[in-house]
Amino acid sequence: MNPIVRGTASVVALSLTLFLSACAQRGQAGTIELSALGSKPLVLERALQFGHYAQLESEISFWFSDVPFETLATHSATEPMQDAVFLHAQLVWEPEPGRTPLASTATNVVTRVVIVSGGEIGLYGGAAFARPRDAIGDEQLEIVLRGGTLTLLAHTPGFHDLLSPVGLHGTLTASCSTEETNRWRRGVSQLVTNALGRSMWVSNEQSSPTAGLLSSR
Repeated sequence: MNPIVRGTASVVALSLTLFLSACAQRGQAGTIELSALGSKPLVLERALQFGHYAQLESEISFWFSDVPFETLATHSATEPMQDAVFLHAQLVWEPEPGRTPLASTATNVVTRVVIVSGGEIGLYGGAAFARPRDAIGDEQLEIVLRGGTLTLLAHTPGFHDLLSPVGLHGTLTASCSTEETNRWRRGVSQLVTNALGRSMWVSNEQSSPTAGLLSSR
């Protein structure tokens, strides 16, 4: 797998390398597109091969990854993970056709993207609008993410951010499994906590970028 974010790489070369890598690795879950919204345009397309979701009491939790869980579970301080992308999407409310009034800025999902590049880690967070194409609870559920915007929340010292602020789009399919969803939640949360030296999944810092962003129905 090619490194995802390098401070020394040219924008053109980086975009081409990632585009070809994503096409070659297109997997069963789907593809996300991360678009830099700042002064230096950059579009990164990434195929995510693994996806699971679970229906919780107050939300639907999705986890997607471009590496298998074994890669996440076996990394260590002496053999750190080199390159990966993880997406966590928390669907807070489900749009209802004909009943949900949608503004152009409507959001109903909290998003977090973890990028591992050359062993360095960046955590992005924000919000987007998600429309499920299947019924919640189905064995397979496809969601379409659009209008997402993320910012860099935290990173390890060697991580070079070439994206913030970031636009997020994608069409992804997840299989329904509470057990697998919880495995990914624990694994990615531990990865980020170990790298940053503190928990970012439940801290106030994690929720502040999206405070007030989730539009009510």
